Amino acid sequence: MISEIEGLAVPALLGLASAGALTGLVELARHPARDKTDRWRDPAPRLFRLLLPTARQIALWLTLSAQQQGRLQQRLDCAGVGYAILPGELVALRALTGLGAMLMAASVLLLLAGALIKTVSVSIIAAFLGAAYPDLWLFEQRKRRQRSIERHFPGLLELLALTVRAGMGFGTALAQTGEHLPNGPLKVECQRLNREIRTGFSRQDALAGLAARTQLRCVKSFVGAVIQADETGAAISPVLADQARQGRRERFAAAEKKANEAPVRMLLPLVALLFPVTFLIIGFPIALQFMDSGL
Repeated sequence: MISEIEGLAVPALLGLASAGALTGLVELARHPARDKTDRWRDPAPRLFRLLLPTARQIALWLTLSAQQQGRLQQRLDCAGVGYAILPGELVALRALTGLGAMLMAASVLLLLAGALIKTVSVSIIAAFLGAAYPDLWLFEQRKRRQRSIERHFPGLLELLALTVRAGMGFGTALAQTGEHLPNGPLKVECQRLNREIRTGFSRQDALAGLAARTQLRCVKSFVGAVIQADETGAAISPVLADQARQGRRERFAAAEKKANEAPVRMLLPLVALLFPVTFLIIGFPIALQFMDSGL
């Protein structure tokens, strides 16, 4: 009885997976120039591009509360894909990746003639792991973006301080310095900040959005100082100069901290890899001598 069920389940699972992949490919073929026309849109992750067309259709039937949408949108913005993936599409992607992992695990186990109970249990575990993959990817992408922004942000402060001191306004200086930044998350965030200011956002709201998207202490300190200068009417040039000096100090402090942590991090590889090999090299001749002497 189990063999008949397995014989029917394997083609059914493979057919369902093939149908989902074919649907995604057809939807992608219908919009071949989307990436070329929407240059302002954040690029979607490569692994999700195949599932996004199906996820967009599923998201139309989902209903999320305003609190859920806000929380998910903040996570997407922090990962840099706030335009590419909507909150409802993220929920649909969780379901699709969970379903895909479950189908793959069930197909492999059934092809290997695994027990039915084992197949069901492993498929359920695979479904949970697959559903967690989008969130794990967002977390890793957020950490990668934060490291890149934190590394280049002191340079942005230096350029802003120089251009404002040379006589430019803050908005013009921000646009000019953003164009000369290296390609990366910080340049993307500066371009988005300029777009929001040009489209009608106040400077305070646009800067607050930048701080919320990056979730970095250095950016929050910069945003707070600029907003306070705007509210009190203080000159922006000394504020930017102070922020640039603080950014340099924090950068040097972070470099010193990593340098001090390097010897501690080297202990584990030394103990786990070098010491056993050293003991083996020293002890092997001694063991041979004992074996030759008959002891």
